[in-house]
Amino acid sequence: MPVHLIASFLILLSPKFAEEPQASGFTLAWIVMAGMLAALVFCGVAFLRANQGKPLPKNPAWIDLAIPVLSLLGLGVSFYLTYVETQSVQAICGPIGDCNAVQNSPYARLFGILPVGLLGMLGYLAILAAWFWGRFRSDGLSKWSAPAVFGMAVFGTLFSIYLTYLELFVIFAVCIWCISSAVIITLIMLASLGPATQWLALADEAA
Repeated sequence: MPVHLIASFLILLSPKFAEEPQASGFTLAWIVMAGMLAALVFCGVAFLRANQGKPLPKNPAWIDLAIPVLSLLGLGVSFYLTYVETQSVQAICGPIGDCNAVQNSPYARLFGILPVGLLGMLGYLAILAAWFWGRFRSDGLSKWSAPAVFGMAVFGTLFSIYLTYLELFVIFAVCIWCISSAVIITLIMLASLGPATQWLALADEAA
C-alpha cells in the first residue's frame, strides 16, 4: 500500500477527526432562521389586514390551548439552559451542534450579567400568566391578554433571530436547545396571532 494512502487512513482514524461532530446543525439553524423571518412577515401582513377590518378567524380550541402547552415546553428548555449557564456544567447536546461552545460564549449572558436562559424563563412565565389571565378573568385587564401574549412572543422571536444569527456568524456553533426554544416561541407567536388581530380590529372599530 502506498505511503500516502496509509497516512490518509491514519489521519481519518486520529482522535481529532473522531471528535468532530457528525452534524454541525448549521442547516437546521438556517431553516429555523428562515422560518422565523417568514413567520414575522406573515404576522405583519395579517396585522395590516386586521387594521383594514379583516382579522384572522377565531382560533380552533386546540390552537388556543397550544399556547400554554408550548409555554410549558419553553419553560422547561429555558430552565435547563439556566441550570447549565449558572452551574457551569456540561450541557447534553446530542448529535446536533455544540451546545457547550454556545453556552460558554460571552453571549450566553445578556450584558455579561443576566443568563439568557433565565430571560427565557421569565418570558415564558409572563406569557403563561397573560394567557391564564385572559382565559379565566373577565375584568378590563383581561382584554389586553391577546395583544400581550402576541407582543411578548414577537419580542421572543426577534430575540431568537438575534441569538441564531450569533450562533451562525459569530460563535460558529449551534445549540439545539436554543434552536428548540426559537421554534417554540415562533409557534406561540403564530398561535396568538388570530386573537391579536381580532383585538386590533375591535379596537379600530371602537375608535
